[in-house]
Amino acid sequence: MNSGPNRIVPVLYGALIMTMISLFPVINLINVFCCAGIALGGLAGVYFYNKQLSGTGIPLTSKDGGMVGLLSGILAAVLVSGFTVLAGLLSHTNPVSEALKMMEESGVDLPSEMLVYADRFSEEYNTYGFSPTIAIFSFVMHMILFPLFGAIGAIIGVSILGKKNNAGPTNDQS
Repeated sequence: MNSGPNRIVPVLYGALIMTMISLFPVINLINVFCCAGIALGGLAGVYFYNKQLSGTGIPLTSKDGGMVGLLSGILAAVLVSGFTVLAGLLSHTNPVSEALKMMEESGVDLPSEMLVYADRFSEEYNTYGFSPTIAIFSFVMHMILFPLFGAIGAIIGVSILGKKNNAGPTNDQS
């Protein structure tokens, strides 16, 4: 019994776009602008879902679009967090000590309280190859931001694509 188009493929496309934009250097700068890359992934997921809906007579709803964006964001948050930890394990560098060294060379003085936390994170990198504290914090932040902005981008996509679909056929009387 088929109840309509499947959301899995559009969710995968949306999550893939969000993940790629978030992981690749320089491209990930698009996320500086209100997580625009994440919203773009949600919009892309809705675009692919809308392509599945074309010809079926099923309208594109905000609920469906929001769900595609939300699920894409959840999947992308898991993927980005996992790849970030994996990259940290494979890099064999301690980014906290590197950042502290760069700040010291540029003359930036950090408060002693901040240095205590930086030393703690640096020790975690030296012990485990990554910082579990930073990994958990970034995972929680990703699980909040990615679904939120993915759903926002998807709802924007629904409003754009829904208007295009509701425009109706043009009268071509050649």
